[in-house]
Amino acid sequence: MAAKELSEFSNINYLDPKEAIFSISEGGLLSLQLGATFYRKVDLHQAFPFSLEHKFISVRDEEGEEIGIIKDVADFSAESREAILTELRWRYYAPIITRILDVKDEFGHLYWDVETDHGFRKFVTRARDEGIYPIGGRRLLIVDMTGNRYEIEDYHRLDARSLRFLEPYI
Repeated sequence: MAAKELSEFSNINYLDPKEAIFSISEGGLLSLQLGATFYRKVDLHQAFPFSLEHKFISVRDEEGEEIGIIKDVADFSAESREAILTELRWRYYAPIITRILDVKDEFGHLYWDVETDHGFRKFVTRARDEGIYPIGGRRLLIVDMTGNRYEIEDYHRLDARSLRFLEPYI
């Protein structure tokens, strides 16, 4: 008996890169032509956003129903790939923290003043043990109380002062 793909034993529908054509509409929406069916607006959801950024991406219609899974963005045409990557950059936008200017711990919340690759930011996270997530190696994801994401690519590359502010919380 030949080895079988997991998708043969489950309801996983991998999108065929030859049949699935992604594009960005004039209005800025990600659209999908899948064979004879056109989806005016589709949303992408990464299954593993930090470890497998461009693989296993759920494609959903306007009602949130899954159309299929992108196994690997690299398998798609250059035009589809660019549309997919543009949408992922927008959806998973996270400024990179380059310096921590101040962190105040008050009443179970952390008040941050930081410099990012997109300028100065102030934000608030919940208690010490919430909102700061290790995402591989020395990489951290910080999620504020409104759901905005910030990333520290390698906390050991921060300056000494920034690291002193961060260390009590990691």
